[in-house]
Amino acid sequence: MYLVTGATGNIGGKVLARLHAAGHKVRALTRDPSRAPLPEGVDVVAADLGDPGTLPAALDGVHKVFLMSLGHDKGTHDAHLVAAAQRAGVAHIVQLSTLGVEEVAEENDTPLGRWHRMAEQALTASGLGWTILRPNGFMTHALGWAPGIRAAAVVRSPIADLPEALVAPEDIADVAVRALTADGHEGKVYALTGPEALTTREQVDVLGEVLGRPLRFEQISLAEHHAAMAARYSPETADGVVKALRAALESGDGFRGRVFPGVPQVLGAPGRTFRDWATEHAHAFG
Repeated sequence: MYLVTGATGNIGGKVLARLHAAGHKVRALTRDPSRAPLPEGVDVVAADLGDPGTLPAALDGVHKVFLMSLGHDKGTHDAHLVAAAQRAGVAHIVQLSTLGVEEVAEENDTPLGRWHRMAEQALTASGLGWTILRPNGFMTHALGWAPGIRAAAVVRSPIADLPEALVAPEDIADVAVRALTADGHEGKVYALTGPEALTTREQVDVLGEVLGRPLRFEQISLAEHHAAMAARYSPETADGVVKALRAALESGDGFRGRVFPGVPQVLGAPGRTFRDWATEHAHAFG
């Protein structure tokens, strides 16, 4: 039995769907099963990573786990699941982390990197089998541009000319499923990026070509970006993400533009380019 946390999310939902389609027995962990549109035949359990008392039932009979959580509570939430997995006899956990753990040195720490580093440490010190996935930024960040594109053919972002080797969530999910179901991935850390680095301006140009209409780029301040994030996430999460962005913009070391070999190393083929992803999701932009 596989347990998937974040089963209705951008990555967890894809991992669950792939495992289910391949005929594996899968259980989805969600806070509210009544609001979880999941495939027929998937076992669904109500649990909360923030409430350790809800986790034993979710892990009953589970052999492997895909573990992901978001925000400033990630270290605590992942530690809760890992502790419960130890007691339940789970053999292997594939954990979604972030490339920021690899990027940020101790002397130039950020909250985002620290949250994920704490979560990784809880897993690697547990004695359980583990695999850690450290993706760069997701290509799906571009979906946040859709309202501006539909309304005025404009994209607004605080990042203009920073090259980023973004990765498609579909490729992250494929790597996660391979790590869960195939031998040879325990004790491995995979840095996941796409096969190319593009600036935001270049992404906008590619997206405009795919959509067949010119798009205009407008740079906004980090303060404006923070305000937009604070409307969707907790203050701590918004603060942490913006601080990490500021560090990336100010460092000038080009780390986010580095192409890492994790995706082809695991899958045996290059990941999607941004053009590939944009073509697959063109319908989302109207």
